[in-house]
Amino acid sequence: MRIKKPLTFAIAMANVAVVSAWAQEDSQQDDDWALEEVTVTATKRETNLMDTPVAISAFTQEELDRQGIKNVKDLGNTIPNVDIGYDASQSSPVISMRGVRSTNTTEFGDPAVGLHFDGIYSSRPQSAMAMMFDSERVEAMRGPQGTLYGRNSTVGAINVISKRPVIDEFEGSVGVELGRWNQELVKGVINIPVSDTFALRASFMDETRDSYLTGYYDVNQWDNRYIDADSVGASVLSDDASKTFIQANNAEGATDYQLVRADADDFYGNVDQQAVRIGALWEPTDDISWYAVAEHYQDSSAGGINTIDCEKAEQREDGVNCETYYGSGADEYTVAVNVPGELDLTMTSFRSNFRWDFSDTMAFVYNTGYAVQERSNLIDIDAGRNTWDMSMSITDSENVSYSHELQLQSTGDGPLQWITGLFYFHETTDLNGYFLASLSDATFWRQPDRTIEAGAIFAQGTYDLTDTLHLTVGGRYTEDQKSDEGGNNLSCVRDWSYPWGGDEYGCFPAYDQDTFNTFSANHFADSSIYTVDTYNDASQSWDSSDFRIGLDYDLTDEVMLYAYVASGFKSGGLGDVVIQYEQDPDTAEYIYDDEGNRVVQQVIDTSYDEEKVITWELGAKGTFLDGRLNLASTFFFSDYKDMQLAAPDTAYSFYAIEREGENAGDITTEPYVVYLTKNAASAEIMGLELEFDWAPYPNGRISGFATWMQTEITSDFWNRWNFNNQSLFEISDYGLAHDNSNEELFRNLKGNELPVSPEFSFTINYDHTFELAHGGAIIPFVGIHWEDDSYLTYWNVDKHDFPVGDTSAYDDSRDSFWMVNASVKYVSPDDQWNVEAYGNNLTDEVVPYYADGSDGLVSGPFSTPMSYGVRFNYNF
Repeated sequence: MRIKKPLTFAIAMANVAVVSAWAQEDSQQDDDWALEEVTVTATKRETNLMDTPVAISAFTQEELDRQGIKNVKDLGNTIPNVDIGYDASQSSPVISMRGVRSTNTTEFGDPAVGLHFDGIYSSRPQSAMAMMFDSERVEAMRGPQGTLYGRNSTVGAINVISKRPVIDEFEGSVGVELGRWNQELVKGVINIPVSDTFALRASFMDETRDSYLTGYYDVNQWDNRYIDADSVGASVLSDDASKTFIQANNAEGATDYQLVRADADDFYGNVDQQAVRIGALWEPTDDISWYAVAEHYQDSSAGGINTIDCEKAEQREDGVNCETYYGSGADEYTVAVNVPGELDLTMTSFRSNFRWDFSDTMAFVYNTGYAVQERSNLIDIDAGRNTWDMSMSITDSENVSYSHELQLQSTGDGPLQWITGLFYFHETTDLNGYFLASLSDATFWRQPDRTIEAGAIFAQGTYDLTDTLHLTVGGRYTEDQKSDEGGNNLSCVRDWSYPWGGDEYGCFPAYDQDTFNTFSANHFADSSIYTVDTYNDASQSWDSSDFRIGLDYDLTDEVMLYAYVASGFKSGGLGDVVIQYEQDPDTAEYIYDDEGNRVVQQVIDTSYDEEKVITWELGAKGTFLDGRLNLASTFFFSDYKDMQLAAPDTAYSFYAIEREGENAGDITTEPYVVYLTKNAASAEIMGLELEFDWAPYPNGRISGFATWMQTEITSDFWNRWNFNNQSLFEISDYGLAHDNSNEELFRNLKGNELPVSPEFSFTINYDHTFELAHGGAIIPFVGIHWEDDSYLTYWNVDKHDFPVGDTSAYDDSRDSFWMVNASVKYVSPDDQWNVEAYGNNLTDEVVPYYADGSDGLVSGPFSTPMSYGVRFNYNF
């Protein structure tokens, strides 16, 4: 799909013509039911949404509540060309915008979409889990926002803006929501005017909900150290329950294949989260305003887990499907584990916005933020799909970040409006965790000091060339530095003579289940039992100069056309600097030099380069029918260089001993698969977005969007295949299927589409207000989203040839889908209270949001099944 320039030009012109035609034919009618103007801060100053030359969507708290949106990860179907998945292993959303995302959600990676709260940059994607409540609005800007919003905004930015205290009014509200799976949500707000210049606002939200998964604990899996503690009070299935896949492979000779039904209130997929916010607003004069807010969020749920795509599994020719793994009746929402989910995610933040209009034409703004994120979690990685029985734990992680931004901006009515500023950001991460393959070995990560420092200077101005033509020019210079000090990868492996005649198992009792299960549940969280394998000390810096040049033209008083070209930059990243040492081929012992130092065999650096993009955008915005119809149309073309793409890969090999019977065999090498980010040479993205908001009659409202998009990796990008390797290449041996020296495993990904990039999609929302005789109102609402088929990874399996032939059981494709939400609300005559019944995903669509290919299966997170409930709110 190499994008053709004539086609590009034709689509761009059609984009302008649509809105221009409306401008010529707009009829003059009664404006009794005109739409309210929406104020946004996309240009870091308050502007009317329809006068802002940026592709931007904005949502009020009422709109968020109506669609059941409680955090950023729920926004997926509401914003053009946005998809939001979930990385269960890191308890993190994965935000994709216009086909661009970052699936490296570890402390190594940076998001592709900049996330901001009250204009303050938030570096870790886990912060998107924080509950959105008592918000003024949420703004989603598409296209490079690097000039004003800075780092990691190559494809866009999302800004969640909380409601500020109101100085001259006391107000408050409480709300309750009850729903399926024993959902209980309570929220409240109180606004207290302390004086004529000072006010406080406090708000909170608390939500619990049982898991919607059919979850079991499988007592026949290798690691059963957790089972008894987590199955208290649970019922046991009948003795004739079908064997699971793991039971059939690990429990030879067993006669009792019991599955223990998990308690839904603390199983994977449940909800247990709380948040509280306290804000203060001080306005001592008409020229000074200071807003400060402290916020705390706690997630104590079991976290998420990937489950099997049963529809794809059914297409396997060997008869292996979901029932093979989890018993009769299993579907995408069934899972049998032996390791319980545990998550303790705490985020505490402080944000401050200070503004001083020190003259009639200029203002000084100082924004600062401080945040602490603490996390520990435990997850069953294989979820009963692999006999190696794998789990992962972040034993403790603390991320501390702070930022400062100083601005000077114009405030007058002159022909030049400008803003300039300085930005500084600092982040430090201290993380410990381990990966456990219960039959084989354990690997520990110790990263006590990973640091990011970023500084920038920026300026942007808009000059009125004429009364109707305006020129915008902006620039930003950024420096990023990342460092890792004292970091190690450590291993806990067995003595290779055990259990084939040896008496000691070394660090790990591989293939000795009885000894293994005598260990405590936190045995492998102790780094002192491990041996250091690698030293990861590294430091690297990147810098970039980015720009924005745009023109906007007032076609009429109500219609504007705009065009711009802008660049974006996302810094590179540090991977583990892996040091391999020489080993004796006969004994596998390390070789030392005369000074007692281990001899280095090779150094493998898994760092990656920065990502850059240039985007051209042509748009039109107009308000028609005397304010009753808003239309916004945007054509965009993005050219990426060194796009960062992440996936599991073989980074290096380690020595192992191949056994033959009871005797030692030969020294060999085995692949070590880690999560790597690579730079694809280039990619192109082209699309069209049309947004509309229409009040066709006094009590009706229709809104939504329609999109068209094409994406392509446009240059050679050779990779050793890393998606369902063994099945696609029909290789039984894991090592051979991940051997970097085997040229048959390599494929050129040139021509592949980028993930979650459907060619077409649309959303349409409709509500109608029925005014009742006594003054109350009934407001039904329905929202429909449709999305074309797409790929969930950049592998695009079905575009390549493999020995297996038919790849349908093992590929990364996602079928088109519908999503329908609806509600009906009753509002009291004085608007003091309201009650609303709602239903989400009413057609019970099963939609995958990410694909992992391993064990001959495709797995990942899926959409929440049909949910329903009732909401009640009271204002005082």
